[in-house]
Amino acid sequence: MAVASLLAACEAGSPRAPSQTRYEAWRETRRADVDAYQAFLQARGVAGILPLQELLRSGRRWRHCGASEFAVPPRKAWQAMPATLRLVSTLRAAGVIARPTVASSFRTPGFNRCEGGSAKSRHLANNALDFDLGTAADRRLCAWWRAHGAEHRFGLGFYSPTRIHVDTAGFRTWGRDHTRRTSLCRAIR
Repeated sequence: MAVASLLAACEAGSPRAPSQTRYEAWRETRRADVDAYQAFLQARGVAGILPLQELLRSGRRWRHCGASEFAVPPRKAWQAMPATLRLVSTLRAAGVIARPTVASSFRTPGFNRCEGGSAKSRHLANNALDFDLGTAADRRLCAWWRAHGAEHRFGLGFYSPTRIHVDTAGFRTWGRDHTRRTSLCRAIR
């Protein structure tokens, strides 16, 4: 029995284990912090907008960078996330993003560098989310960004038509070279 438990624990920590299994194993080692963050989000009315497992995902290249797949932001950064979650809820309700899956949320400085993030990345401040979308972003997202982005301080970046960045750090857009000229919102009218 002890051997089976040990093998199950090793399997959960393996990069080949399913993400849910890895999350549950990771969460067990950080339960107090994860529960406190979830309580913070609940108190602000934004818990459940995205699954907590996704909201704690550090980034796409966690294996390559030798980072943890999941991370709880430092408490001083918790205040930054509710506005971004409200924006995501509004975008989903408006039907302009479909089935978003969080690919990256809070990042530590070292992981952010390895991930290729800017030194001023909003992921470091905990108010940015990178999404993998179920379908390509289209003119509705750009039209919504143009009409409502300023009031929401909506930063919208495009890594590809199905991989986007959303933050609430200022009304701006960019594309794969991190400039406005390659933003899909510049090309889509």
